[in-house]
Amino acid sequence: MNVLDYLISIIWLSPLFYLLLLVFGEYFYKKRKSELIKRTEDIKTSIDKIIFQIPTVGNYRSVNRIFEIVKSYNLPMPVETWAVVETDDAHKADYVCDRTVIVPTDFECEDLYKARALEYSRRLRKEMVTKGELTPDYILLQGDDDAVPSLGFIQESLSVRADISIGEITPKVEGVLSTILDYERCVACGIFCNFFTNLGQPLWAHGEGTVMSSKVDQEVSYDVSSFNPKTNQKLALSEDAFYFHKAACLGYNIFNSEEKVTILPPLDLNDALKQRRRWLWGQLRILNQKLLPLSNRVRLAVVGFSGLWLYSVAILGLPLAYFHVINIPSILYPLTGISLFIWFAMRFYIIGKFMGWKQGFIGAALSYITVTMNFFINIIGILQGDPKKFVVIRKE
Repeated sequence: MNVLDYLISIIWLSPLFYLLLLVFGEYFYKKRKSELIKRTEDIKTSIDKIIFQIPTVGNYRSVNRIFEIVKSYNLPMPVETWAVVETDDAHKADYVCDRTVIVPTDFECEDLYKARALEYSRRLRKEMVTKGELTPDYILLQGDDDAVPSLGFIQESLSVRADISIGEITPKVEGVLSTILDYERCVACGIFCNFFTNLGQPLWAHGEGTVMSSKVDQEVSYDVSSFNPKTNQKLALSEDAFYFHKAACLGYNIFNSEEKVTILPPLDLNDALKQRRRWLWGQLRILNQKLLPLSNRVRLAVVGFSGLWLYSVAILGLPLAYFHVINIPSILYPLTGISLFIWFAMRFYIIGKFMGWKQGFIGAALSYITVTMNFFINIIGILQGDPKKFVVIRKE
């Protein structure tokens, strides 16, 4: 066997590795939860309020709807809703919330766009605590204007002594094309987030649904200088990933919940292109500009981008094997068949567990279609280049 034979063989057998990640991820989730669990009475006495903030660009209808849903959960402590908007938002008066935070035009920091808005609201809470206008006994629930954190996710996040918790990304069923595009997020979260986050080595973060302690909110900024003092770059994209990694590097406890955060998938192919391009280049910026320590960048580059390069090599292996350019040992063919079955089974299990078994069956049946669609969407994003700004998509 030559090097290429070994490489293709390993790639074709990679579902066996994913199965290990899935199994150990479930184990780490249960272990981490048991380690961090709090007594019920602690939850009621240690938390004064939940501040639920959503940064947005004019999507007041969806924001108001999300606020209303979370308010209806009747949690054991009050929920104070914050909409974080820019000064040019034409709907500033239309947000039905406890506080509309307007980011001043002249506010400057090491961040741009959404990261800048989040940093402003964070500094505002820090100032309020200093002035005695806000007690430090709050919990911050941070969401997006297209995501609904479930009651189970909030309750589980309150029940553990974690500084930051993230939920299971669960796409809302919204038409065939929109839904199948985001199956991949559900699968990736179910395999990778449980394993790496609950191991204490984060991979991705979920700005769609994050619960963090006031200590993290008060002490950890979105500024990049603490990791790379020499850089003159400003954080513009993938602010949630940067913040989550930064908090973990500073020694704060992190936890991945298996409870749902329901997201609205991109409503058309054009929005899917915009969204994936923004994510892709946000992560590439973190790597290129060395915004995180080396070990975090390596994990993000190798594992975070594994879907792209694994798919490329796996598909390339098919014609190479057919034309006998490579020679896979016959003893491995039964194993490749088993690994293919495992891949379908894992997708059925993960999608079905969070989106319902009907969607699990569809997700397994359309595996090659959805993976191929997402692959080419990412390739187009690479070819289009760095958007260099936070590009928004339709939320309603």
